Amino acid sequence: MRSWHQSFQWIAFLALLLSTIGSAEEVYLTSDNYYSTTCSGVWSKNDFPGWSQPFIKVTLGPTSHGKAAMLIYEWADFDNIGTYSNMEYLCDQKAVSQKLCTNTTLDQFIVHGDPNTSSIMTTTFDMQNKSEIALYKVEKTGYYCVAVVPATNNTAFEAWVEWKFPYGELPAVDYPKLVFYGVFSLVYLAIGLFWGIQSFRYWYDILPVQHFLSGAIFFLTVEMAFNFGFWEAYNQTGKPSWGLLALVALLNAGRNRPHLGSAMKKCALLAATHFVFGVIYSLGTMLLSPESAGFIVLLCVFPLAITMTAFYIWTLSAITMTLATLEMRKQHVKALMYRRLYRLLVFSVLMVLLIFIINMFMFSDRGSIGWAARNWKRRWFMLDGWLNILYFIVFFTIIILWRPTSSNARYGLEQISQDEEEALDLENRLRRAENGQNAHREDEDAIFDLGDDFSDDEGHQRVKLVSVGNGNHSTTSQQQDVNTSSHPSSQQQSRGQQQSRGEERDALLHTQEDDDEE
Repeated sequence: MRSWHQSFQWIAFLALLLSTIGSAEEVYLTSDNYYSTTCSGVWSKNDFPGWSQPFIKVTLGPTSHGKAAMLIYEWADFDNIGTYSNMEYLCDQKAVSQKLCTNTTLDQFIVHGDPNTSSIMTTTFDMQNKSEIALYKVEKTGYYCVAVVPATNNTAFEAWVEWKFPYGELPAVDYPKLVFYGVFSLVYLAIGLFWGIQSFRYWYDILPVQHFLSGAIFFLTVEMAFNFGFWEAYNQTGKPSWGLLALVALLNAGRNRPHLGSAMKKCALLAATHFVFGVIYSLGTMLLSPESAGFIVLLCVFPLAITMTAFYIWTLSAITMTLATLEMRKQHVKALMYRRLYRLLVFSVLMVLLIFIINMFMFSDRGSIGWAARNWKRRWFMLDGWLNILYFIVFFTIIILWRPTSSNARYGLEQISQDEEEALDLENRLRRAENGQNAHREDEDAIFDLGDDFSDDEGHQRVKLVSVGNGNHSTTSQQQDVNTSSHPSSQQQSRGQQQSRGEERDALLHTQEDDDEE
C-alpha cells in the first residue's frame, strides 16, 4: 500500500502522457491497472452560452467490492494534493498518526486549502457489489484529472469515466478544429465566389494559369468542407468516421501535390512520393497524440518536409531561370510578377523554418509534468493550425496577384523595344543565350508558362512584325513562326530570311520617319 502512496505523483504524471486526452467516450479504469487515472481538458458553459452544463461522471461497476478512493481536480490545484515531504497522498492510519490528516478523512486523498475555493473533490466508495455513481460539475475551463485507487488491499473495482462537454461529444482538445475548418470553409467559398465573378467578367482575357487556379480554389473549398464535416460528425456521434478520415487525408495530400506543367517522369515520381507522405502526415496529425506518440510524430513530419523542400528548391530554381530570361528580353511587367512570386515563396520557406524551430522548443519539454495541462488549448494549432494559415496566406496572395482583370492580356504579350540599337543588341544577346542554353534545356518543359510569348519551339524561329497605324501613330505587334529546317540546304533559306527581316525593319523605320515628318 505504501509503495502506491509514494508513487502517486508519477501516476498522475504518466497519466498525462498515456491517457487519451479529451476523449468524449467513456474511459475504462480498473484496479488491475497501475495507472488508474485519466485527464482531459474541459470547456466551461461560460465559453458556450446557452449550451448544456459540462460535467464528469464516474460509474463503478456492480462487480466492484472493497473500498476505493476517488479524486477529481483541476490541474492548477495539483500542488494542494498530498504531502511532498513524506510522499503521502492517501489518508491511512499511518498518515493519521503523523498528523497529516484526521480520522474524518480516512481512506480519502490528503488535500490542503479551502474546499470552497478549490476544484478538488475527494470521496471514498464502500462498495458492496453494487453500482456507485459520482457527478462532478465543471464550473470553469481547465484541465481536469480523475483518479480512482484501492483504499484497502482486498479492493477490486472497474470504473467508467465519462466526460460531458457543453457543445457535444468532440474531445475538448479538438473542438477548435471544428470552428477553424468551418470558418475556413466560408472563407474559401467567398474567395471562390469573388474569383468566379471576376472570371465571368473577363472570360475572354483568362490565361491558362488562371484556369488552374480556379480548380485549386474549388479543390480547397471542398477539402475544408470535408474537414468540417469530419469533425462535425465526430461531435455528433462521439466516434470518428473512418471513411471521412481517409477522404480528408487524401484531400490534404492532394492539395500538397503541385502541378508543374507537363508530366515529367522525375516530377511524377517526386509528386507520388509527396502524396504518400502527405497521407501519412494527415493521418498522423488526426490519430496520434504528441504526449503518447513521442518521436513517431517526427516520422510523420520529416518525410513530408524532405519532399516539400525538394519542391521548393526546384520551384525557386525554375523561377530564377525564368526571371533571367525575362530580364534578358526586357519583359519588365512579367518579371515583376515572377519577382513577387519568388519573394512570396521565400517568405513561406522562412516561416516554415521559424515555426518548426518554435514547435521544436515547445515540444522539447513534453515529458515534463504539466506539459499537457499547459498546452491542451493550443496543441491543435502547433500541429495543424499554423500550416493551414500559412498555406492560406500564400494562396490568397497568389489569388490577388493573378486575379482576372481587364489587363490580363499584358501577360500574354511581349514588350517591343522602340529603340533600334537596343533591339539589335537584344537580338544578339538572345541569340548567344539560346546557343548556350539549348544543350541542357532541350528535355525540359516550361514550369511557369503564361503562354507562348517568350518560349521558342525547337526547330522554329520567332520573328516580330510591327504594323504602323496611319491615323494615330500607334503600333501593334504580331508574331509569325518561320520554320527553319535542320537540313543543310535550309541554311541558305535562313540567311535569306534574316536578310529579308533586316529589309523589313529598315522599311518600317523609314515609314515611321515619314509619319513623323508629316
